[in-house]
Amino acid sequence: DMPGLAFLLQIYMSTINVTVKWGKKKFEAVELDKSAPVDLFKAQLFALTNVPVERQKIMGVKGGTVKDGADWEALGVKQGQVLMLMGSAEAVPEAPAEKTIFVEDMPAVDVAALTASKNPGGLTNLGNTCYLNSSLQVMIRIPEVSLALQKYAGTGGESEKALLFAMRELVGELERSNATQEVRPFKFVSVFRQNFPMFAQQAEGGRGFVQQDAQECWSTLVTNVLAQRLKLPDGGAPSDLDNASPPLLPHQQELRDNLGDALFGVEKVTRYACAEAGGEEPYEKREKDTVLKCHINEKTAHLYTAVEASLSESIEKHSAALGREALFDKTEQIARLPPYLAVNFVRFQYRKDTEKRAKILRPISFPDVLDVRNLCTKELQANIASHNNRLEEARDKAAADKASADKAAADKAAAAAAPADTGEHTLAGAAALAAKPAEPTPMETEGAGSSGEADRSKAVEEIHAEAARIGPVHALECDNRTGQYELFGIITHQGRTAEGGHYVAWVKRDAKTWLVFDDETVAEVDAPRIKELYGGGDWHIAYMCLYRKMETLSLEEE
Repeated sequence: DMPGLAFLLQIYMSTINVTVKWGKKKFEAVELDKSAPVDLFKAQLFALTNVPVERQKIMGVKGGTVKDGADWEALGVKQGQVLMLMGSAEAVPEAPAEKTIFVEDMPAVDVAALTASKNPGGLTNLGNTCYLNSSLQVMIRIPEVSLALQKYAGTGGESEKALLFAMRELVGELERSNATQEVRPFKFVSVFRQNFPMFAQQAEGGRGFVQQDAQECWSTLVTNVLAQRLKLPDGGAPSDLDNASPPLLPHQQELRDNLGDALFGVEKVTRYACAEAGGEEPYEKREKDTVLKCHINEKTAHLYTAVEASLSESIEKHSAALGREALFDKTEQIARLPPYLAVNFVRFQYRKDTEKRAKILRPISFPDVLDVRNLCTKELQANIASHNNRLEEARDKAAADKASADKAAADKAAAAAAPADTGEHTLAGAAALAAKPAEPTPMETEGAGSSGEADRSKAVEEIHAEAARIGPVHALECDNRTGQYELFGIITHQGRTAEGGHYVAWVKRDAKTWLVFDDETVAEVDAPRIKELYGGGDWHIAYMCLYRKMETLSLEEE
């Protein structure tokens, strides 16, 4: 290849050897490519002398000093020419006291320790147990659950005790763990399946355990574990239930004094009206739920509107007046707001053609703050309004006190910095006062804004009076009194059917970050990425949203 040969010949002819003198040292036969830029030769000198390129000053050519953009041919550099290098070398760094270990050479466990030691531990998947892992990772973030397990003394049957002790042991391991080593829940999973055989179902031919529904698992934990043997911790007393049928919660007709109802129980006033002629008169009854359903249709776009629509529906039920099944209009209003609210997106519907529950992928948005005041009974709304007005008054007073204190501090600082008063200053001040328009007196401003303030005060008084007339409606001190909830946990499903796919837990760490519990793996994500869980594709889609009560009127105040 003649062009290639010519190219090599050109490089050979442009390369010469020069001698470089640097202080008392001399470097002979240093190659210099006259067709290359000066920076390349300086890089060679740096390798020889450890003098940084920016400090190098090369002399011994026509014109005195070699400039950075110079042309070696134009400078007339020849074979064997002596060049002088000026510049001080950088100190050679000392070898580290300990041998450097590179990430690529570290075990996976140690790498995880560097990046995720602050994250809690994950749970090993013991064969399609992601539905249980995700439910547990959200549930143990509820302080009352962990505390009740710690205070459990051990009443009940042997199987119940074994389950609660295993759950307490597992929660303790998770609270002490970090993401460098997952927790293996062999004991709890075994006891859980023994107590609830529906979760021990195996695939055909005994090929492992089948996938289960995370919402069914969550409800089982709430209604058959927390509600059966535990109650809210009270001081140093044990959290064991005294009997299998505890008393009703105050002001409630369905919810009982157990941990499941206390933390998650929603009591509703349900009105049934027969839609057919000859049916009975409309009537009301109390009903309870520990999970609110979010039914999805072609119009569903937001969690709140879906929950609102789910509280009003037409159903078929037995009519005593007609002696047969009849159509009824069913409407519900919430009479009790628990400290924690679980919402389930009903995304699986049975298909006759495939004989499987297919997944509805429609995107449904959900808020960081869920306001459910308009879904409540008038009595509960009145109590919430009175409570929130008192919070507003306290907030306004605190803001006014702070503004007054800040002004006093600023005035004091200004007075300390001002020069001593003289007659001249006094006259100047008097002149300024004379030139300044007079401030309106209280009498002059009395009618300007007092009317609106009086109307507001009257409205607030009426709100408080209505709440006092109704009397207490809350079941427990821990009830939600603001009507607002903060999103803190999500269980997602990835896949097309309920019989398959994968569940993952997402838990809020702070305003900016969330933790993702994907079985053994625990990672941190930015809060805006939670919006990616709305749905619409094959990625993770929110299946359950967990909310906790807000004590204040905004997240900034929490």
